[in-house]
Amino acid sequence: MNIDWTAKLRHLLQVMAFALAIATIQYAFMPERPWGPPLVYSLLIAGITWAGIDIGRHLFPSSAETGWPPGWAGLVLVIASIVLGYLLGTTIADSLCDYYGWYTPGAGHNNNSQLRNSILITALAGIAGSFYFYSISKSAYLQRKMTEARQHASEARLKLLETQLEPHMLFNTLANLRALIATDPPRAQVMLDHMIDYLRATLGASLSATHTLQAEFDRLRDYLELMLICMGPRLSYTLELPAELAQHPVPTLLLQPLVEISI
Repeated sequence: MNIDWTAKLRHLLQVMAFALAIATIQYAFMPERPWGPPLVYSLLIAGITWAGIDIGRHLFPSSAETGWPPGWAGLVLVIASIVLGYLLGTTIADSLCDYYGWYTPGAGHNNNSQLRNSILITALAGIAGSFYFYSISKSAYLQRKMTEARQHASEARLKLLETQLEPHMLFNTLANLRALIATDPPRAQVMLDHMIDYLRATLGASLSATHTLQAEFDRLRDYLELMLICMGPRLSYTLELPAELAQHPVPTLLLQPLVEISI
């Protein structure tokens, strides 16, 4: 079970802040009562409920889409955690408030009205908090999928460009090679050697989305040598690659479109 404890701590702090806000709102509506007891109840109930939901959900098979148990398992987990959080949190808070004497005369914690209010607040806060974290998990999943989709789209566009460029270059090279075989066999042999090197590099690069800048320059050199044989003295070129950039990874066929356009 792989748990991101940093994320759990962030969730716990958010829950504690939410519990603090609830206790403050309660105190604002009943300023005649002390602020301490509602704060203790709110923090304990919220903390136990959070632990039951956010840690307990890893004990069940979870949906990749949300990170939460799907179907009834997720619903039962939320309800059971809220009930557990209320019962256990209230029991501990009762003991603490009794022990430290935080109650004022006439403000008993067993008051029926107070009991109904605390149950209602716990239920609403638990549902709201669960929905908030469920939405965050689903939103993070959708963001990851969008990033993956953009990456796949970029790779697909690159592969499409590669399939459009290489047949065009290949057919032109073969046409030139056919003409050279009859008129200049030595040059045809040199052209064929460069073509073999270029195709070998191209097929190797097609197995991965990236390669080093040095490999890209080597591929360009074979391509330019082919074009040099076709164009003769009309074409000259120089390739300059700083040593510190030679091993930098780049997408395959990154520079060839620029070279073809230049030619």
